[in-house]
Amino acid sequence: MSSGEVCQLVEHGDESTDRARGLLGTLLMLAASVLAVLIFCDRTGDGLPGMPTIWHTSRGIHFALCVALFVMAALLLKTAPANLPTPLFATLRFYTRRNCPLCDHALEVLEHFQNVLPEIELIDIDEDPELQQRFGDSVPVVELDGQVRFRGAVQPELLQRLIDAAVQRQQPPAADGQ
Repeated sequence: MSSGEVCQLVEHGDESTDRARGLLGTLLMLAASVLAVLIFCDRTGDGLPGMPTIWHTSRGIHFALCVALFVMAALLLKTAPANLPTPLFATLRFYTRRNCPLCDHALEVLEHFQNVLPEIELIDIDEDPELQQRFGDSVPVVELDGQVRFRGAVQPELLQRLIDAAVQRQQPPAADGQ
């Protein structure tokens, strides 16, 4: 398995399980929505012609069933924190400044890879004269594990290469006795 494949597995998780959960969650959400509309029509007095007798005799559980369906759908559709991988790097410092469109774009790129990166430490260089002198107009600056990796822009392809290399470093060396 190549490092790119490992990284895709880390980024996307078990796709078939995610799809099944998503489909079931969507179906439950749809059922809960239809039930909510039926409850609304019944409660507003619009009447529901052709409804079975049990509908009119069990009005007390309609709301509870609707809420239960919405809760189950929400639980299926949310991302489980346990499925998230551990970050591949220890620290990520993002040097930025106010009113910096390039910084905003770079932050969006980093957030796209957030599942394999540590929490982003935002540092405004305008609040520290030493940092202003050090970086000047070269923001954004991305520092991973104490090393400046990007200056002026964050390129997704290069960030992916850094991530692939970190994944490769974490894998045990292959046995050469074949």
